Amino acid sequence: MFHHGTAAGNRRRFAVRAAAAAALLIMGCSHGPATDADAPRRAAQRAVAIVRPTVPSKAKLIEQLVAVAEIATAAEVNAPWWEGSVGRSEAAWLRVMRTAHEATTAVRAAQSQAQVRYAGLQAEGRNEIARAQAEINEAGMGRREAASMQQALISFRLSEKLASGGRHQQAGDELLKVHPNASVVHGTWSALHARFSDPANLRAWRGWAEQTIEESRRTGDAAIIVDKLRRRVVLYRMGRTVASYAAELGANGLRRKEHSGDRATPEGRYHIVEAKQAPASRYNKALLINYPNDEDRMRFALGRTRGTIPTRAGIGSLIEIHGDGGEGRDWTDGCVALTNEDMDRLYAYVHVGTPVTIVGTYEH
Repeated sequence: MFHHGTAAGNRRRFAVRAAAAAALLIMGCSHGPATDADAPRRAAQRAVAIVRPTVPSKAKLIEQLVAVAEIATAAEVNAPWWEGSVGRSEAAWLRVMRTAHEATTAVRAAQSQAQVRYAGLQAEGRNEIARAQAEINEAGMGRREAASMQQALISFRLSEKLASGGRHQQAGDELLKVHPNASVVHGTWSALHARFSDPANLRAWRGWAEQTIEESRRTGDAAIIVDKLRRRVVLYRMGRTVASYAAELGANGLRRKEHSGDRATPEGRYHIVEAKQAPASRYNKALLINYPNDEDRMRFALGRTRGTIPTRAGIGSLIEIHGDGGEGRDWTDGCVALTNEDMDRLYAYVHVGTPVTIVGTYEH
């Protein structure tokens, strides 16, 4: 009986051991649980697409972290359970997600700031462009100002194109180029206009104009005042205004004429020395004045002495009030141009000897 019981017990113990060994074998061959990497992988791809255009180094870091997480995931799937690798891939993907989130948040914040900056610079740029466009046609503007005007427009239009493509930082940087170019135009315009607010100039111009008007009042005859700043030719008779006509000046008409070829319109007290009609006049009708007068000759000689007038330049002549105007811009070589209709009306009132006073501006 004793031997029989011992044999049965041995068989039971063997069966238990066999079952345990099979279980160990099965467990030893099984893989660890896999981390679900699909969601963080897609999030990382989106983050890289957002970040790469502006911060490529951060995009590269995200890609490197993804590569590390992929390796950890593969190792975790294939490692035996007893190696204790569970959780490593999860931690790796968490680093990916955290880095991707921080990077995209920073980029979007920068993009938002760039949009706000662009909007402000665009408003300033638009105002400067509008001002420069209003000033560029002023008499006295040259090639430098025209080139600066063109460059300001190019920068503004390029900024709009960049902004439409979402590149607001670059668009804002391009807008920064508008100001210095528009300032070239405004600086020249301001310099041209500074003399029209100079008290000494205003006193002199007022004195000339009032003497001319008083002469018209005293003689009962006609007199002409040319206001360069307002581009007006004002006809007086018996000291009273009869008519006012829109005028066009020399291409540098706001400057005071100093010598031949400067395309500036003179300033001073003159009178008509010849009244011409076609074919004697190239411009329909014309009133030739006695430029240069004695004051012009004195100023020319002083300029020669000081070296402000080119040595080969003459003093100039043949300054007229003539027709063929109406172009809406200052274009003559120093003359004053009216439309043919206005020139006909003015011509009917005047004659040789009629006073013609040309001033920078005159407040009646």
